[in-house]
Amino acid sequence: MDVSRVIIFTHDVIRLCEFYRSSFGLENVGEPSPEWAELKSGKSNIAFHKYGEAEEGRGGWIKIVFGSKVVAAERERLIEHGIEMSEVVEFGDIHLCDGYDPDGNPFQISSRGL
Repeated sequence: MDVSRVIIFTHDVIRLCEFYRSSFGLENVGEPSPEWAELKSGKSNIAFHKYGEAEEGRGGWIKIVFGSKVVAAERERLIEHGIEMSEVVEFGDIHLCDGYDPDGNPFQISSRGL
């Protein structure tokens, strides 16, 4: 079974959708609205669903992993977009680094499985 989409709950759908769209070059699926937006990301999508007031100190409930054969280059590209990224960590052939979206959800760039 393939993952069809990951849903991120947020108090600001448009802001978070734009972050992922512009930072990772993803395409809109339909027209984003303040209640729901969805981005095409390979064989699966990332969706953003409106919830009530933001919860302070939440620290993120999910982690989306983006695959890349050249993790260091992707890290540099994201840093150029103003995104703080951790250093690249290597576990044998697996390279990875982490960052956070504007809502505090962690994401990762990883070469695992590529």
